Amino acid sequence: MGHHDGVTSAQPRAERRARLSRRARDGLRDPIAWAALVQNAKVVLAAVLAWMVATDILGLHTPILAAWSAVLVVHATLYRTFARGAQQIGATVLAVVLAWVVGKVLGLGAIQLGVALALAFAIGRLRWLRDESTTLATTTIVVLGTGYLDRSNLFFGRLFDTLVGIGVGLLVNLLVWPPLRDRAASSYVHEIAHEIGDVLTEISSGLGPDLGQEQIEDWLDACRQVDVHHDEAWGLVRQARESARFNPRRRARALPVGDLEDVLHGMEQAVSEVQSIVRTVSLSVEGANAWEEGFRGRWADLVQAAAAAIATDDPEGLEHVRAELGRLAVDLSTEDLRASHWQEYGGLILNLRNVVTSMSPVALWHRQRVAAMGGSDRAVRPA
Repeated sequence: MGHHDGVTSAQPRAERRARLSRRARDGLRDPIAWAALVQNAKVVLAAVLAWMVATDILGLHTPILAAWSAVLVVHATLYRTFARGAQQIGATVLAVVLAWVVGKVLGLGAIQLGVALALAFAIGRLRWLRDESTTLATTTIVVLGTGYLDRSNLFFGRLFDTLVGIGVGLLVNLLVWPPLRDRAASSYVHEIAHEIGDVLTEISSGLGPDLGQEQIEDWLDACRQVDVHHDEAWGLVRQARESARFNPRRRARALPVGDLEDVLHGMEQAVSEVQSIVRTVSLSVEGANAWEEGFRGRWADLVQAAAAAIATDDPEGLEHVRAELGRLAVDLSTEDLRASHWQEYGGLILNLRNVVTSMSPVALWHRQRVAAMGGSDRAVRPA
């Protein structure tokens, strides 16, 4: 008995270790995680190099400002680095001037800090500095913290520290693995496709006489979550398009962002149709409208088949579901159904047909993407 208990208690530990191992492997292959990791490493590198240039090469007094400025200018894309660089340079220089003026006129203390921050936020309301109001305020704090009451000629030194940091940050982002975000965007888009399939799986397995509004609310919540992720995917796709601008890497010239946009448009339609399916089922439950088993079983099977085809990126499977939906509609047309049944059955068949029609190009896109990447559905290298 004791030996048996030891075996059973060891099984959950082994399963947990296996799950952790899978998550670790997935994390190492996740392009989104790699993109974030590389970006963080570049920020660290820019800060360290700026500090070293300021102290070891130029002998400047306040390397913290060089490191601080370098951190601020390393953006996720080169285009954003250059587009926002001018604003950040202006905001940083203004912060240095503002801190110096407040330090010389009012001295250094809590009240003076409050005055400097109030002025910084007021200047930050200007249209061309609005995106950098936080940079202006935080840089003011950092500059004031370095002290301005010792020697007035340190003003130009601190200003030079800041410009050194900005220059180093720009060079690091340009020369050290200029970021392309297409793989991160593609990976995220594919995950959303699987989420749509997961919702369809839940719907197909939950249909039955015991279905209640609480479960339907769970489905609606899942649909809303997919909708949120879809909006986030659009942000990643826009970032991917932006990342190709000014990027010297050869792959940037043929970035397939247009394909991602087409895929997202199709998925938007699919998410809307799945939400419509859930709402139709909800109205049916509220009205206690019992479905005929001949329809319920066949339609639920087709929902499950669609979910499986989406999960495996199988456009032929989705086309098969579409054809079976047409046969189901023809078969129902020969039966004597109540008007309420026709409304629900017809709406559900149409919704599911639109889902598989919208997701077929998505499955084909991912199949082509896998083939282009040599048969692997996850990028090991950073995006």
